[in-house]
Amino acid sequence: MQEVPNSAFSIRRLNPFNGLLQVFELDAARALSANGQVWEIQVLSDSPQGLWANTPLGAQQYFTFGRWSETGGLKQVPVNPLFDIRTMIAASDRLIESLQPVLSQLPFPMTDRYEQWLLDETGQQPLALLQSCRTETEMALYDRPAKWIAAETEDLSFISSHLDQRGQPNHDDDNPRLHASILEATVRHRAGSQPCTGWFHRNGENEMMPHEESQPRDLEFPALLLAESGYDAENAPLIEDYIAWKAPQFLMLPYISGECRERLEQLAVKQPEKIDRFWSLYPKIHNKDLLKRARVEARIRSANRN
Repeated sequence: MQEVPNSAFSIRRLNPFNGLLQVFELDAARALSANGQVWEIQVLSDSPQGLWANTPLGAQQYFTFGRWSETGGLKQVPVNPLFDIRTMIAASDRLIESLQPVLSQLPFPMTDRYEQWLLDETGQQPLALLQSCRTETEMALYDRPAKWIAAETEDLSFISSHLDQRGQPNHDDDNPRLHASILEATVRHRAGSQPCTGWFHRNGENEMMPHEESQPRDLEFPALLLAESGYDAENAPLIEDYIAWKAPQFLMLPYISGECRERLEQLAVKQPEKIDRFWSLYPKIHNKDLLKRARVEARIRSANRN
């Protein structure tokens, strides 16, 4: 099997968790994909404002140049004419040419091994994963509040069957994602009024090591990035509903056990379109027949809509 180059890696999309982002980068461009099929092509360049003003150029930054897939090719987005378009096209072409041979190696290795966890108030056990990064020096860049988020503000798709059966709607006059807010409040309550966080490092054997010597070592880290135990009978089903909702994305995690993967596959088949979308990013599959049937179901649904 061809070795995956260091320029190809994946990182978790966190807070809220939305699977693993696949990244392939060269010195002047990079490609990003959430599903391994459609890639956002970004090219490194000076800002057009700096070019126009004839001022000293500062640090370069990435600008979206287009979207590429094996089936559709490159679809370029409108680009400011002040950019050096020829240079951007050349960088994009080199990137795509280098990316194509490694697509068969998807999913790329997960490299965001420094993890910031929200801790439970009573036992200081890991409660929810907040942020992650690839290097120790990046840790200082993460100064966001210690707040776990279940879903984006505009994402209204989390509907808890537990809350639904109790007659709790997913929206009111002020909140269109009420179930997600209730889940977030449940986690926030366990963290306490003065939430604490801790940084840890996931080593090559996927063992979690404390970043500071003063941190305890006998901690239990939730495999699915959110503690599933320790809730009262009222809130435990809400956590189960969240795990079921995110099951297709959790299957992208490379370090979960076979037993956990089997459980997630059983939950994920209830969302066949997501399985079909993320199929190429699953590092292992426990029951291939089960997931293949789900993919067939997804394509039948898609054909019926069209």
